Amino acid sequence: MLSYVLRQFVVRRGRTLLCLLGVAVSVAMIISILSISRGMRNSLNSYMEDSGASLIVFDRSAADLAFSKVTEEDIRKVREVPGVVEIARGNFTMIMGPKLGKDAPIAAGLGVIPVFGRFYSERMIRKYKDKMVSGRLPEKRSELLLGELVARKLKLKVGDRFPLFREEFLGITEYEVAGIFESDLSWENLGVVAHAEVVQQKTGPDFALLFVYTAPEDTSKAREEIEKRLPGLVARPANEFTDRFNEQIAYIDDFIFLLSIIAGIVGILGVLNTMMMSVSERTREIGTLRALGWSGRRVLGVIVIEGLLISIVGGLLGLLFGYVGTELLLKFFSRGYLVAAYLPGIFLRGILLALVGGITGYIYPARRASSLKPEEAIRYE
Repeated sequence: MLSYVLRQFVVRRGRTLLCLLGVAVSVAMIISILSISRGMRNSLNSYMEDSGASLIVFDRSAADLAFSKVTEEDIRKVREVPGVVEIARGNFTMIMGPKLGKDAPIAAGLGVIPVFGRFYSERMIRKYKDKMVSGRLPEKRSELLLGELVARKLKLKVGDRFPLFREEFLGITEYEVAGIFESDLSWENLGVVAHAEVVQQKTGPDFALLFVYTAPEDTSKAREEIEKRLPGLVARPANEFTDRFNEQIAYIDDFIFLLSIIAGIVGILGVLNTMMMSVSERTREIGTLRALGWSGRRVLGVIVIEGLLISIVGGLLGLLFGYVGTELLLKFFSRGYLVAAYLPGIFLRGILLALVGGITGYIYPARRASSLKPEEAIRYE
């Protein structure tokens, strides 16, 4: 039976290839979407953990971190919480990246550049000390740090001048590149670290978040006390930062689930159409096999085995296409802002989609083939 199935794959190479591609493309689509979604979430948590902060404090009512507002009065009250050893204030904005010319490769273009505001006397700036590839940490408001990627693309080096904003803020027309750092996060390498007071000219007097440092044994109590004294704020351990935005992430997950359903339906329809044509082409052949003594169950088994093999091979191809396609997307079109996380659970979901989609697409053709009467099938034109 297996030799017959394998021979059909060779004889009908075109049909087999179409079935494989139908399954593989559906799986690849899901792998790519899920990997990027999970990668961005993990990278944001990693960024917060890299701060070394015990707690991240931000506006409870903010639907997105961009809308978080932590006032100076809030900061004063957080400083007074028992167990709080140190805090670091943070804000951020975005600036438009310059056009690098029509002859530049796709990967060289810069869309927007994130600008991270930090006070140079506070602890958060010191995290870049071990990441420096050249230069030093900034000390004056007119100095800044550049990520290695943005520095390379803009062809800037230590000592060069950089017009951070078009307007003249705080009497500073241009900013000196004090140092260049390299991070494990590609989107941070595309960023600029500027003095928080400079960024405030764009964002206003409030801050997006606070990095709070405590002794390990005091973290839990400090968290409770901050949220008790300041009910408008929420405090989260760094590795749980994105959990606060579960509702927003749930919307993304729902959207991805919807895309998974669509991809699965497309894959099933593709396999169903191809297999219906394949069974139709083999009607006389199946009739001959029935006349030679093959039972309907055996014919059903042949078609089901075909579906299972197509699903497995198509699913494995989909995993490969998904990985390669995602890497190409990240390299040539994301401009460094997207990252992917290839987790075992994501690949498992891809294989399950392939099996469910492929086998579902084979059910009707298999039942139709097994119910053919030998005399009718042989007379089929």
